[in-house]
Amino acid sequence: MKVAQLLIIADQILQDLGVLIRQARAPTGGAERVQMSLVLTISEQYEAVLILAKAQMITHSASHARSMIEALVTIKMLEIDNNYINKMRYESLKGQKKVYEGLLANPDAPSEVVAQLEEKYSSCKIEFSLLHAEGYRPKKISDDFGTAKLWNFFGPYSMLCAFLHNDLSVLAHRHQTDAGMVCKQENSADIVLAVVSSSVHVVMQATEQLAKIAKFTSGDFSEIFESMNRKWMTILSGTVEN
Repeated sequence: MKVAQLLIIADQILQDLGVLIRQARAPTGGAERVQMSLVLTISEQYEAVLILAKAQMITHSASHARSMIEALVTIKMLEIDNNYINKMRYESLKGQKKVYEGLLANPDAPSEVVAQLEEKYSSCKIEFSLLHAEGYRPKKISDDFGTAKLWNFFGPYSMLCAFLHNDLSVLAHRHQTDAGMVCKQENSADIVLAVVSSSVHVVMQATEQLAKIAKFTSGDFSEIFESMNRKWMTILSGTVEN
């Protein structure tokens, strides 16, 4: 299979998912509403992966593909753990608190900016402290992989992480050739297959979750999902070349 054929199939899966999303009636609240938001985010990130792949920038799609895996883990954790929304709030507040503390520690920050930050920092710290007192602590994505029983994504996740930093090997892969430097070098077929197949795998798992989360205005879900699965099997069964 050529890379172009792979991307056509992957795009067809995106179109199928779009049909299901348009037919879905979202939950009105609770964890299911958050899960639905994550399914929509996965759909958007998957589209971004394909856009970058078509533009000969597959390694730049790694951040989107990795975020897709993280979103899937969160969907599963919200299903398993009734307190996970509070854990998400704790993580968010922890990050905000760290940013505020760093900015407030800057001696060059203008006084009017400091005044605004101090008010926001105070509110953030109070909410963070309440959750901390209840026993919430920083969570580790590695722990969530295990709890969510998604260890099969840990290998792809590690691979995708390797492309997120502008280290020497990644820069060389992107821009160095025997003939000199290049911008938007032709995608490696192996990397396209690795990134796109990992992304499609997330999409298939997220679509299964969508069936649990949302109600559908027509009875087409099973037929469309089966069509997506056949396309997914086509991607899995073939080798890819440029």
